[in-house]
Amino acid sequence: MEKLPNSNAGQTPSSKHTVDPQKPLVLFDLDGTLIDSQNLVFETFRQVFAQKLPDYQLSPEELYSFFGPTLETTFLRYFPPEEVEDVIDLYQKINKDLHYMLLGEMPHALETVQKLYDEGYAMGILSNKRREPVLLGMEICHLRPYFEAVFAKEDQPACKPDPAGLLHAAKVMGYPKEKAVYVGDNAADIQAAHRAGFVSIGYTLDTVQRTALEKEGPDYLIDDLRQLPFLLKEESKWNKNMIL
Repeated sequence: MEKLPNSNAGQTPSSKHTVDPQKPLVLFDLDGTLIDSQNLVFETFRQVFAQKLPDYQLSPEELYSFFGPTLETTFLRYFPPEEVEDVIDLYQKINKDLHYMLLGEMPHALETVQKLYDEGYAMGILSNKRREPVLLGMEICHLRPYFEAVFAKEDQPACKPDPAGLLHAAKVMGYPKEKAVYVGDNAADIQAAHRAGFVSIGYTLDTVQRTALEKEGPDYLIDDLRQLPFLLKEESKWNKNMIL
C-alpha cells in the first residue's frame, strides 16, 4: 500500500482535504472505472500474442475476459507456468510504452473525484494490477493527489474476486466493512464487494461489461460518474443489508 502525496505537478486539489468521519470510505477500481484503458489493454495483449503466439488469433470475447483477472491468471490459460513471468515482463514493457498514447480519463472521472475530495470523503484505489502501472495511470490522468492510499496487486492478501483485498484496505484505512463502498466496472469487482459486505456500485459505458455487471446484481448501477456524489449523499446506512 502506498500513501500518496497531497499535490502533484500540474494538478493541485481545489481545497485542503479534511475527512468527514461520518461519511463512508469510497474505494475505486482503476481501469475502466476512473481511467479508460480498454484500447491500451487490448492493444497490449495483441502485441504480446503477436510476439509469443503469432499463429493464435484472439477473439473479442477473449479480450474482454482479460479484464478483472490478474496477468498471472490470464497468461496461465495460454502458456506453461515456467514461461508466464517472461510473458508478463513483455506485457509490462509494451503496456508502459503505450500508456501515453492510448490511456485516457473516463468521462468526468477527475471532476467527480475532485468533488468527493472537497466534500470530505476518504478515498482509495484497489486494483488487481501491479503498482507501477497503477501509479503511472493515475499520474497521467492527474488522479494521484486525491487518494489517501493505493492498494495494488502487491499490497493485497488475495486479488479480486476474493474479498480479502477490500477488507484489508478498509482495515488499513480505519473503516469497518459496514461503512465502505466499492466502485468498479466488471464482474470481479461486484463479486468482491458482495463477499466483503461492502456497498457495491457498478459503473461502465461498455455494453458488454454492463451485461456482466447486471448479472452480478450490484447495489447500484450507474452510467455517469457524476451520479456518484448524489448517490452517496442519499445513503444513510452504509450496510448493504440495509438498502431497500
